[in-house]
Amino acid sequence: MIGNARAYRAIIPVQHGLRGTLRAVANSRRRLMVKTSRRCSSTEATDTTNHNMLIDRDTGIVWETLSSSPSSSGDSQHSEATNNRLRPLYQTIIGIEIHAQLSVPTKLFSTAPTRQNHSNTFERNDAVSANVFVHPYDMAYPGTLPSLSMSAVKASVISAAALNCQIHETSRFERKHYFYPDLPNGYQITQQRWPLASNGFVDFRPWSNNQRQLKKGKQNTNLRRGKPTNCNKKHDVSAKVIMQSNQGESENIQLRIERIQLEQDTGKTITNSIASASQSQIDLNRAGCALIEIVSHPDLRSAHEAAGVVEKIRKLLKHVGTCDGRMEEGSLRCDLNVSIAPIFEGDLAPSHIQRSKLPEGNGHRVEVKNLNSLRQIISAAEYEVLRQSILARNNTPTGRETRTFHVKPISKEFPFGGETIIIRKKGDSVDYRFMPEPDIPPLILDEESLGSNLNLEEFIEENMPELPEETVARLMNDYRISQDVADVIINDPPAIKLFEHAVETAKMELNYNESPDPVPTMVGNWLCNDLFALVKKSATEDGNGNSALETDSGEESYGSLNHPISVEFSTVKGDRLGSLIAMIANGIVSTSMAKKILIIMFKEDLQSSPMEIAKSNGWRVISDMNTLIQLCESVVFDPQNSSQLDQYRKGGKFQWKIEKFLIGKVMVASNGNAHPECMKEALSSVLQQVTSSSPQ
Repeated sequence: MIGNARAYRAIIPVQHGLRGTLRAVANSRRRLMVKTSRRCSSTEATDTTNHNMLIDRDTGIVWETLSSSPSSSGDSQHSEATNNRLRPLYQTIIGIEIHAQLSVPTKLFSTAPTRQNHSNTFERNDAVSANVFVHPYDMAYPGTLPSLSMSAVKASVISAAALNCQIHETSRFERKHYFYPDLPNGYQITQQRWPLASNGFVDFRPWSNNQRQLKKGKQNTNLRRGKPTNCNKKHDVSAKVIMQSNQGESENIQLRIERIQLEQDTGKTITNSIASASQSQIDLNRAGCALIEIVSHPDLRSAHEAAGVVEKIRKLLKHVGTCDGRMEEGSLRCDLNVSIAPIFEGDLAPSHIQRSKLPEGNGHRVEVKNLNSLRQIISAAEYEVLRQSILARNNTPTGRETRTFHVKPISKEFPFGGETIIIRKKGDSVDYRFMPEPDIPPLILDEESLGSNLNLEEFIEENMPELPEETVARLMNDYRISQDVADVIINDPPAIKLFEHAVETAKMELNYNESPDPVPTMVGNWLCNDLFALVKKSATEDGNGNSALETDSGEESYGSLNHPISVEFSTVKGDRLGSLIAMIANGIVSTSMAKKILIIMFKEDLQSSPMEIAKSNGWRVISDMNTLIQLCESVVFDPQNSSQLDQYRKGGKFQWKIEKFLIGKVMVASNGNAHPECMKEALSSVLQQVTSSSPQ
């Protein structure tokens, strides 16, 4: 099937040969991922057999071009070849496994505290010593027995309910045997064959490069795009349209969840290079922490879909409070199961491909382990699809194997990094020697195990918090704020309570019940812009005033932060923010004064009210007309300004400049407290008296 590819943009060129091709792909992908707005590659690699392969980043389709690459001077010929001489070869098939560490105070089978919950303070990664949150059971000490954490059970039930799963009242634990240095027991306790929940689903939108700009507060209309080379104007227009649709107008995609199982985490292997040798050390702080593993069906068809659903699940678990979602700390990790399927003559268009069943001829799946950022997910998936496509085209398809993704360069072929490296080949199957866990009875979710007089359905109904979509709808309906503001607020769950508290405080001090109500909009804008900016600056600045660098996923690296970027760590709470908004609405302080007050409340004075800070600094808007007239008269008739006043009396074209000069003088005399509009009106009245009383 030879098709017109104009509808499928964001294409990465791939040379047919393996080593040279993947080197070109790594370089091309690096350029595309760093410059997030660029959608077409600026280079195209060609081999001697005149076979080129292209991957569509939105649909996951691998295409083959059937003509040789034109010379650099033949742009129009290149456009025609790209538009009309493409044949789809392979479809990307991806399933995901998400490992989410539950935010509970103790580990799953011991009383050892978890790192993020052992105290009320936030500790940086480099400030936490190794092997300090360890129980003898976590080290597989002989004679120790597991004790199931019911907090972990409850958190996993809430997580499964949020993901629309069927929760089983009876589930069982089992041992999954395999050897790894950071697995002290030689087996992992999990629920693979008798899971806690199954048959769920999650609706999401594919990830878009523009989401990073949107996080930083840029509007769609201001989004910058680099103009791709080797693309004609029609291509550029098509790319723009698709970028806009991916930002917020694309249709939801549904991913089926096969099962959710409760299991224990492993330790962490740390490898350090000493002289010419490397040394591995084991940190068991993480060993035994409670995880839920979310296993999906292979319903995803592109790397952007995989990143989109991981981001959706990360935000969902963070919103319901069961996982902090810090991917860079390892609190949420993702494994990809990647394969390709050939596209045959007469197949349906990519947009109509069925997700509920695998295409005919689907190849062996390759598992890519432990991806901890959105960019890693995208880069690893695309690399693996291209690698498998090249091998399949050379009639040497890949087998079942497990690989890891290297961000940093580890070979000369990939100077920028970004390749998958094989860990082990799986052969026909892996024998984990599953056996029921003899020391833990079946988990029965009833009134006794859930710690209440409620059955499973009643427990979920009482403990399930409001889901993100419901919160957005409620905020927009009750407070009449925009969806953009509501989306920013729900991304930080503590901000929801702070927003509502601030609105309530401001209304109480204003005694304002009219409609439309401007207070929620004012609170939302000050919260999302000014207060969030102060929180981020506090989290990222070191002692020298330098900010922490962003990670490649667009999220901040929590290992280098002073505290998480959340209003939970704000020194300005809802009552003080609401009081400040009320002062602005009452005209007591101006916007510029309010910004200064907010900074003082956040950094210096953590107790005083905004009114007390304003009084101590002499910040109060002067809007009384009599006071302003007296102030203007003192400036206008000041002997130091007599020459300007004489010039003003004469009239002429410079009269407006003198008026502007006097406005500045009045503002200085009032210490910047004069209400601008009222002051201009008072000054006009005084100057009118001057001109009317001047001799003709």
